[in-house]
Amino acid sequence: MKIGEWPFTLLLSATVFASTVSVMTFEEDGDATRDTDRETLLRLDAELAHSQIVDRDPTFVSRVALDNFRVLTPGGMFENKDQVIAGLQAWDARVVTLSGTEVLFHGDVAIVMGRMDIDGTLRPVGRWGPLKYMSTWVKEEGDWRLLSRSLTPCIDKLIEVGRC
Repeated sequence: MKIGEWPFTLLLSATVFASTVSVMTFEEDGDATRDTDRETLLRLDAELAHSQIVDRDPTFVSRVALDNFRVLTPGGMFENKDQVIAGLQAWDARVVTLSGTEVLFHGDVAIVMGRMDIDGTLRPVGRWGPLKYMSTWVKEEGDWRLLSRSLTPCIDKLIEVGRC
């Protein structure tokens, strides 16, 4: 290296180091935010299931669901927010359990999915076996809001082989 080149090399090395530290800090902050978002979404999803199925209380879903909220029901029907709220009284359940839950992010959109087991009945259907569920959440002005939810009954064969 020539004598005149070392200040440039030192400056370039310092710039690369500084940008690496900045990127690392940004990524670490992003990971912390994602961890907080993940915990928030897991809590919201559990509270949603409990408030709807066990408590049959429309307050929570009214607050977190967007006005254009839709549910794909286990029977294959689409229900809007008003229909979901009206149907809450059909439940007679003591416990709802979520398991195998995963959270996927894409920008300000998150998908929460897992298995739902319900100890109780829904009129006129009766008792449900396990369901797979998927909820789409959108972050607006710092708050997670529910856009859609789908509920799919697990078929016996898939339960037998451990796939549901």
